[in-house]
This record gives sequence, C-alpha cells and structure tokens, in this order.
Amino acid sequence: MKSCSHRRQGGAVLLIALVMLLLLTLLAVTSMRETTLQNRVGGNVSEQKRAYNAAESALREAERRLSALRGTVMFNSASAGFDSCTTSANTLAPTVENLCILSDGKDLDTQAKVQAWAKIALQTLSDAPAENSVGYRGFDGESRYRLAPRWVVTFIAGSASPNPSEALSGKGSYYYRVTAVARSGGARFPVILQSIVKLEVQ
Repeated sequence: MKSCSHRRQGGAVLLIALVMLLLLTLLAVTSMRETTLQNRVGGNVSEQKRAYNAAESALREAERRLSALRGTVMFNSASAGFDSCTTSANTLAPTVENLCILSDGKDLDTQAKVQAWAKIALQTLSDAPAENSVGYRGFDGESRYRLAPRWVVTFIAGSASPNPSEALSGKGSYYYRVTAVARSGGARFPVILQSIVKLEVQ
C-alpha cells in the first residue's frame, strides 16, 4: 500500500511540475510579445516624430522664402504665382533660390487636393523642383534626406491698395497657403502640414 501511495505522489508532483513549466513558458511568451509590440509602437512614434519635424522645417523654410520675396522687385510680377514649380523656381532663382509659388487655380484648398498632391510629391525622389513641389534641403541648402520633404506655396487671393498708383506698384495684402509633406523611413503615413501666410506690401 505504501509503495503505491509513493508512486501516486511522484506522479502528481511530476504533473504539477509540468503544469508549472507550461505556465512559465506561456508567461515568458506573452512577455516577449508585449515587449516586441512596445518596441514596434515606440519605433512608429519615433518615425512619425521625425516626419513631423521634417515637414515643419520645410513649412517654415517655405514661409521664410516667401517673406524674403516680398521686399524685392520681383514680387509684383510673381505674387499671383506660376503654372509650375519648375517655372517658378527658374524665374525666381536670381532673387530667392528654390521658391515655388503656384497660381490660385492650383490652390490646395480641399482635403482631396492635398492628399492627391502629397501622393505625387512623395513619389519625387530627387530634391530638385518638380511640376508641383520643391524638395527641402535644409536652411543652409546643403542638407540631404533619404526621403526629401516636399513643399509648395499657392496663391489664395490678393487685395490691392485703394490708391491706384500704389495698386499699380503691387501694394496691398496677399494671402498664400503653404503646404509641406514628409514621410520618414518606414512610416506608412505621411505628415502633411499647412499654414496661411498674409503678406502686406506697403
């Protein structure tokens, strides 16, 4: 009787040990999955932050270049924009480098237009001016990105000065929409930023 009892106890201990081992294995696997998921989420957040910073830098640079054009003799003829970014960049190159202003007919005033523009802009691999966007090369013009942020300025409207002589010289208020897009390395979704700039020419 005693030997039978010892065998049963030994079998029960073995069964409990196997169950405990199985539970520990499940806990370890679950912990590894959670860690992997956290790393992926952290990586995605980091990629989105990089894309946001790149888009914001491009947006600010576009605003700066647009403001720099305001005080030049070219502003009056360029204020209403051009048909393409290549024409704009080439025409304005002697005054403000790499500046793209498109006419009001190409304004990105709806979500659908912005999404369509961003899709085309991000397919441009070089940072040179394309048909509808310009690549951002940093404040110094020397920075390089694996996927260059793209931006464009579009003319919205302008109101000339009530004084006829001032109106002829281009004095008045001008409104522009600046749009920038960037996508970082593995990020699937781009970051798109927009701002409205009002320029007073007096």
